[in-house]
Amino acid sequence: MEMNSVRSAIDKEALTVDLAVIGDTVDTALAIVLLMPDRSQIDATSRALISHLEGLLLEDLGFDDDQTVREMYREAYRYLELGRRPGADTTQFHAYEYMRGLAQLTRRFASVYAESRDADDKSEQ
Repeated sequence: MEMNSVRSAIDKEALTVDLAVIGDTVDTALAIVLLMPDRSQIDATSRALISHLEGLLLEDLGFDDDQTVREMYREAYRYLELGRRPGADTTQFHAYEYMRGLAQLTRRFASVYAESRDADDKSEQ
């Protein structure tokens, strides 16, 4: 299924990409701390990152034109597979590492999104 058909099937009004919120969530996940966060905080941050990443995946980021972006999409879909997500029996450390990997990937997508919006703004001027 092409990204355009998926995108057209979703109400774009209901989906917004807020780079400031995404940045805050990523910063929280990647902050250097002396103690690992509580599991509930790890899980909550992971859920927020999953939501941000899913929203970014719906944007036109050059999937059809850019091999690097295409590989980012593949990696994102692997991260979002339900079987790869930490569950109740997953160790806290594994859940923490998953959250951090998800944050790094979300940051990359947010960066590509911001660059594509900057390019769109410049082309409209």
